[in-house]
Amino acid sequence: MIRIALLAAASVALAGPAAAHDLWLSPGPGSVMVQYGHPHEPEMPAARKLASLIAYEPSRTVGLTAQEETGSVPVLRATLNGDALVAAAYDNGYWVRLTDGSYRNANKRMVPEGEKSQWSVKYAKAAIGPTAPWDRVVGQPLEIVPLEAPNAAKGAIRVRVLFEGRPLSGADVVATDGATFKSEADQDRSSRLRAAATVGAARRRAQPARPAWSVVA
Repeated sequence: MIRIALLAAASVALAGPAAAHDLWLSPGPGSVMVQYGHPHEPEMPAARKLASLIAYEPSRTVGLTAQEETGSVPVLRATLNGDALVAAAYDNGYWVRLTDGSYRNANKRMVPEGEKSQWSVKYAKAAIGPTAPWDRVVGQPLEIVPLEAPNAAKGAIRVRVLFEGRPLSGADVVATDGATFKSEADQDRSSRLRAAATVGAARRRAQPARPAWSVVA
């Protein structure tokens, strides 16, 4: 099964825990899994924070309901019948950076001594199956859209980054194999490029040996 995961965090970039975690979608037998954290150390996503989970099938759009599933890998799992472009939104709440560099899950009204605050919302998409409408723009505030059909054999894909429906020039785009964790410090020019200023698009080489990869903005 070919899968491409498209991840975006619509928030001010932080080095702390509020922005250090990702949200991504993975296919399972007759299902889609919502995952959170890092590939090497996943955490259980909070079902109450999953604002939406929608499957865009070739002929219809379906809202999905995910349930917590504990095990070797903690996930939220939802039934998925057939190929679909699945999109998720995850409200991670407000975070405040304190003067000592630590972070608290609150806003500046509650913690006025905080240096800065942000509302952290994470978005993810995954094109699951060969007939998934991979090129559909679903209207996420920050969205990555492929410009060509995902194909693991090609080892590369062109994407564009949209912010509020418009091309976002200068956006940082990172491609990974979907399994190996890379910190911000590790994301050098071999894995990061900047979206073209003219069309808000970027080409990123992926891992040709794997049937899936992640593209992150």
